[in-house]
Amino acid sequence: MPAKRRTANAASTSKNGDSPLSPRADDPAYQEKRKKNNEAVQRTREKTKKSAEERKKRIDDLRKENAALKVKIEQGEKHISTLRDLIIQGEKTEDGHRIIQEILAGPDPDDND
Repeated sequence: MPAKRRTANAASTSKNGDSPLSPRADDPAYQEKRKKNNEAVQRTREKTKKSAEERKKRIDDLRKENAALKVKIEQGEKHISTLRDLIIQGEKTEDGHRIIQEILAGPDPDDND
């Protein structure tokens, strides 16, 4: 970023703001404008911070949900594989029948989704 240029007006202003071009610090209208501007800046910064925090929380929630969905997909794939194997083998045993019924019944009540 290039350095700021000093203009003749900037060089000639005094530290207390008494230049004819700068607003006077003791002017009530100027003080009110500064106060309103400072409040607006503060509200904007708070809103930006809150928005960033909400996005971060949303990202964390989505990551957790994504991990849970991946686990469900893995379980479903295992069930499909088991069913495929039972069909291919033509299992007619009681154990094979029980496994099929468990898979078709859905998740276990002890399963924490």
